[in-house]
Amino acid sequence: MFEVMLNTVKEHNLIAYGDRIVIGLSGGPDSLAMTHALLELKEAYGLDLYAVHVNHMFRGEHADDDEAFVASFCIANALPCYSFKVDVPSQAKTMGLSFEDAGRRVRYEKFEQVMQQVGANKIAVAQNKNDVVETFFINLFRGAGIDGLASIEYMRDQLYIRPLLDVSRQDIELYCEQNDLTPRHDGTNDESDYVRNKIRNEFLPYIRAEFNPSIDAAISKTVHIMKSDKTFWKVHRQRLFEAICKWVEGDIQINQEAFDALHESEKYQLLRQCILYMKGNLTDISFDTLSRIIALHRTGAICEIEKDLSVVKQYGVLLIYKHKLVKPIEAQTLFTKCIKRQELFKYVINQSCVAIDYDTVVGCLNIRTRKEGDFFKPLGMKGHKKLKDFFIDAKVPKNERSRVLIVCDDEKIIWIQNMRLDERCKITETTTNIMILSFQELVERDLLC
Repeated sequence: MFEVMLNTVKEHNLIAYGDRIVIGLSGGPDSLAMTHALLELKEAYGLDLYAVHVNHMFRGEHADDDEAFVASFCIANALPCYSFKVDVPSQAKTMGLSFEDAGRRVRYEKFEQVMQQVGANKIAVAQNKNDVVETFFINLFRGAGIDGLASIEYMRDQLYIRPLLDVSRQDIELYCEQNDLTPRHDGTNDESDYVRNKIRNEFLPYIRAEFNPSIDAAISKTVHIMKSDKTFWKVHRQRLFEAICKWVEGDIQINQEAFDALHESEKYQLLRQCILYMKGNLTDISFDTLSRIIALHRTGAICEIEKDLSVVKQYGVLLIYKHKLVKPIEAQTLFTKCIKRQELFKYVINQSCVAIDYDTVVGCLNIRTRKEGDFFKPLGMKGHKKLKDFFIDAKVPKNERSRVLIVCDDEKIIWIQNMRLDERCKITETTTNIMILSFQELVERDLLC
């Protein structure tokens, strides 16, 4: 086991000299063997090691005994130990997760907490070769692609390392026996209440007995192929991103024409890359979600990825955007100034600073955003136009329309911010009183320049 682990460490650059490593230590065979082996490497690699144990409060006295065992082992080996007691069953119920998922989240949270506390740069967890095979089938049954079938990575996020990933569970148990280690036994692993346990205790033994006694080796080979393909796609989708995507104010725009020309597989991979950039992970991003995005054909069509992340088909682009809080109307300031016509030359009039015939204003000015059924008379047009149609013709993205401010009086729309005045408020030959409107402070021209 030690030789295989050392080879894995070297081949995948899992450990560098002087690393400070947090170790997930449950007290079971896998984590105990890994911890013992890392202690053997401590001097040669100049390592600082820190153990973290989480008592899930699920197995009563047995869990407490595990905690005591880990503490005793760490004392005997001069290994700093950080132990946590967390009511995982209660948290699982609160979060609506399985006990297995909730436990994993809690463990990783505590690993990272200690990592920050001690200034470590890596976290070692003890998944092994058998876990790789089990995870392959878990993902296969869920309907996974290359990433899922590549199973478990040797290193994730340049942070989590898995030194035992090429070591079988049988060799781990033999290592414990040869080194007089007496790991704790978790009786829940013998039960088949969870998917992984069913695959481990029922499915794989059946496949080995009835179909292929070397199924583990066969799946390991498949996983190796999938990892190679995953690496290829990681490089290729980055090139695709650089070629046809761009960042716009924290959102991602994909050139629609270039996207349509891609192979279907490239479309899925590029979308995964974009979503990874936007949300930081690909958790719960299914094939069906990506298929719905690819199927967006109508301009303005939206696919919600999650609560605060969506994709909208705009004019010539696919926009992947985070939902932004619209600045409250109360916080917006409309700067106004009433002048005589002969003073108009003092101001720069454009889309963001407009001038209207003050005498056409009815009642008070107010600021709002669009409402259902809004219409106005765009400057230069004889008839009225629905605001919705105006936005469509002006190619204002659907997700942006509720952010556009509208200046109104008591009976009509006067100005669509930075876009168009109402025809009825324009300055004519008979205009004498003018009002300047802007959402920025008004500045007079420097007439000396």
